[in-house]
Amino acid sequence: MRTCLACMRKKPKGELVRLGLDPESGRVLMDAEGTMKGRGGYACRECLPDLRLNRRIQRAFRNRVKQICVVQGLAIKEKKSNP
Repeated sequence: MRTCLACMRKKPKGELVRLGLDPESGRVLMDAEGTMKGRGGYACRECLPDLRLNRRIQRAFRNRVKQICVVQGLAIKEKKSNP
C-alpha cells in the first residue's frame, strides 16, 4: 500500500503513478518505469493535475523540490513554487 501525495488515500502500488526527483534540476517527474534512483512518491492518476508544491511534496523528497512537471497526454504542465 502507498499513499497519494495529493489526496492522501491509500491504494495498492499498481494503482498509483510513481514520481521521482531529478537531483540536478530539482524537478519532480513521472517515473512510469520505476527506474529513477533516490526517493520517490506516489500519486493517483486522477490526482496528477492537482499536485501542488506543498509541504507534503517537500517532505517526501526531503526539501529538494523546485518544480513539479506532470505529463498529461502530450502536454507538460509545470508548476513553480512561489518565492
